[in-house]
Amino acid sequence: MKKLLLALSLLFAVSVQAAEPAKDYIIRGMPEYKIEGYSKGFEKLEIWSKQGSEDVVKTVYEGNQVYSWYIYRGKSEDQPSSLHQTRYYKEALKKLGGQILWEDGEERKFHASFKRNDKQYYMLFDSGRGGYKVWIIEPTELQVDVEIIDADTILHKLEKEGHIALYINFDTGKSTIKSESNELIDEIVAALKSKSDMKVKLEGHTDNVGTPADNKKLSNDRANAVMSAIVAKGINKSRLSAEGFGLEKPVADNGTEEGRARNRRVEMVRQ
Repeated sequence: MKKLLLALSLLFAVSVQAAEPAKDYIIRGMPEYKIEGYSKGFEKLEIWSKQGSEDVVKTVYEGNQVYSWYIYRGKSEDQPSSLHQTRYYKEALKKLGGQILWEDGEERKFHASFKRNDKQYYMLFDSGRGGYKVWIIEPTELQVDVEIIDADTILHKLEKEGHIALYINFDTGKSTIKSESNELIDEIVAALKSKSDMKVKLEGHTDNVGTPADNKKLSNDRANAVMSAIVAKGINKSRLSAEGFGLEKPVADNGTEEGRARNRRVEMVRQ
């Protein structure tokens, strides 16, 4: 039987896919500058270091990275120069006890490293007209909670534990199931076809992002969307029911990205 590899991560989570608000990371941004672009997650960053008088070593680090693009929003006549931007971040780096690993000859761009709370960080700073960009990465290995989900697993969980959490991809803020989740729907159908007398309830759940009322409606719509997809593939509707619980039944801490990802789910519950 065909198996589906399902990674329980933010990229494959159910419900509202809310982006984390942009905010300063470790170093406070310059006055009158606002974050225009922002991303946070597991990434790669190439850091340059100078060895000797000419040689430049380029090292790629993988880990938890925060990227911030700052744009000046103050009075045009008071706008700091690129040199001012660079010196500001060099001074911040000095206060962190860090060091410059490489810099250009115009004081517009530099690569650096520093430690904070016994953790090693690497930084890339790039100034420009009207703004500047900062990348800060904490080298670490990717931690992924992976589970094999197929019809046999679904059936085993339902029979032994009475329920199983499924992580199905939907369009953001909608109940439309994305095509990459069709394989998981097929496995659900195969499980139910192999146990023709089993009845199940589909329960929708969200994290705590958004209002309780909106989450309740969205979770209900998504549970019903999964039920409709199962019926469309040959399962009698009399064997199924659906209900949304919104944020009422978390299974993990909503204070972390990983916890919110686990809370965004559709559960199959044996009746």
